Amino acid sequence: MRKRLKKVLLLGATGRIGPGFLEEYKKNYSKYYEVVLGVHKKKVNGFGTIKVNLGNVKSLKKAMKGVDVVVNLAANSNQNAKFEELLEPNIIGTYNVFEAAKETKVKRVIFASSIHAVKGYPKGYKIKSKDAPMPSDLYGASKAFGEALCFVYSNKYNLSCFAIRIGAYVSNGMEKTICYSRKDYGHVISQRDLGQLIHKSIIAPMKVKYGILHGISKDRHRHLDLEFTKKLVGYEPKDDAYKVCRAIKKSNLK
Repeated sequence: MRKRLKKVLLLGATGRIGPGFLEEYKKNYSKYYEVVLGVHKKKVNGFGTIKVNLGNVKSLKKAMKGVDVVVNLAANSNQNAKFEELLEPNIIGTYNVFEAAKETKVKRVIFASSIHAVKGYPKGYKIKSKDAPMPSDLYGASKAFGEALCFVYSNKYNLSCFAIRIGAYVSNGMEKTICYSRKDYGHVISQRDLGQLIHKSIIAPMKVKYGILHGISKDRHRHLDLEFTKKLVGYEPKDDAYKVCRAIKKSNLK
């Protein structure tokens, strides 16, 4: 008898990061687990979808029936957003996802945090996974709230949870934009590397109950320490934004 694949519910599939992860999943990871998309309106071809409302726990519980892992990429990611704009998706919605996961016996939640949760640390300090959040804006504060819930639900309710502090995400084909819009590439993460990190977080042993993971590539002058992330889930980043951008800029001079 064929072994049942894990069922993964992906929230925020049509946002900035979701399409790239789905591309990496189809290319490299589809044999490991089945991905179902929780969507508000827009459907995605080639994937099973279920309508969800982050503002409604009952809706989320229905979507999580039979699900092993929830990957929550859903959020307002505007770092300049006002509190009123962050309240429903980033505060209430995040809480509802954790609560629904607890109620439906989901085994693990992977929460998309952000480097903005620790942007308040002084320049030059390499931030460790164990370092407390120090946000520099309300968006970062909303992500710090999600990190805190991750610990609460892991510690109090035995829900396995990883929070990934995602850096400056670069989808395939957008490398030039990053290379010419930034001078510092120390917290860039490529589509390939973030896809791998989310994958490794999904398949990590369920006995691993909690961790703050750092979502950057192997950028040589990185601002986030990667040793804990590598050790906890086996993450092995492949890309270096400094090397990629040097090659792009050099080719444009020819």
